[in-house]
Amino acid sequence: MKRMLLALLLIPLTATAYIKDGYYEVDSNGWLVKNTPVGEVFICQECPDFVQVQISYGPEAGEDAPFHNSEQLSKSFNTDKKKKQFADMLLKSGMPSDGYSVDIIKVDDGFLGKNKAITYSAIVKFPGDNTARETTFVTMHKNRMVKFSANFYEDKLSGKSAIHLDKLYKSIKFL
Repeated sequence: MKRMLLALLLIPLTATAYIKDGYYEVDSNGWLVKNTPVGEVFICQECPDFVQVQISYGPEAGEDAPFHNSEQLSKSFNTDKKKKQFADMLLKSGMPSDGYSVDIIKVDDGFLGKNKAITYSAIVKFPGDNTARETTFVTMHKNRMVKFSANFYEDKLSGKSAIHLDKLYKSIKFL
C-alpha cells in the first residue's frame, strides 16, 4: 500500500505538460520552453545534440480563405507537386533570402495529433557552410494554420535525440 501511494505521488513529478490555453497540450518533460511572438520554441535539454522544435499558430483564416480545417487543407494540396510548392513557399517566407538555400527532400501526408497534416523535410544550407534539417507538419486547428517544425544539424541526430523528438511529436493533443 505504501509503495502504491509513493508511486502515485511521484507520477506528477515525472510528467510535465506545456499547455497553450485553448489550443494544445504537449509533454514537455526534458524540453526548455521559450515563448516567442510567433509561437513556442522547445529546446531539448536531454538530447546530446542540438534539437529544437517550434510550434506556431497563424492568424485566423478569413471567410474567403481556401481552407478552414485540416481536411480542406489536405484536399487543397493533394499532389506531391502541390505539397512541394506549399513547403517551398513556407520555408522561403521564413528565412532571409541572402546566403540560404533550401532543398525539399520529401513531402507526404501525415498527422499532427489527430489532425490530417502535410509534412515535409528539407535540407537548409546557410552561411558558414552549415547545414540543417527541418521536418515540419502543417495542419489547421480552430481555423488557424499550425506548424510543428523540428530543426537539427544535418547528420547530427542521435538515436537518443530522435526518441525525445518522437515523444514530443506524439504527445501533442489539440484542445
